[in-house]
Amino acid sequence: MTRWQLVLLGMFGLCGLGITNPDRVAYEIYATQQISNLAKDECSRAPAGLGSLLQEPCRAAIAAYNPQIRQLLAATTTRQNWILFSIYRSDISIPVVNFDAHVESIGILNNFFTYKAP
Repeated sequence: MTRWQLVLLGMFGLCGLGITNPDRVAYEIYATQQISNLAKDECSRAPAGLGSLLQEPCRAAIAAYNPQIRQLLAATTTRQNWILFSIYRSDISIPVVNFDAHVESIGILNNFFTYKAP
């Protein structure tokens, strides 16, 4: 390949990454599921003895709170768009189950990868 062909191939590759940078709505859907799972895991860590009695009501409360989780994410998430990828930072609190989290994810190639979570 000639040098110009390599340059063109590189430019098309970078454009492809830019096109596959997922948007904020896709992040909110992804993060709602991730936050719900983290909060449900927290329900499993209830104190010994009472834990088994509290797990199901805790999980039910989180499931019922899912629409509000997405609204909270929409309000508390910041996005840094670097064209080829985006970095999302969210601070969320679910008062129903006393859950607080700071989550950071990267969006690239139409996928999200969480690299910081409780």
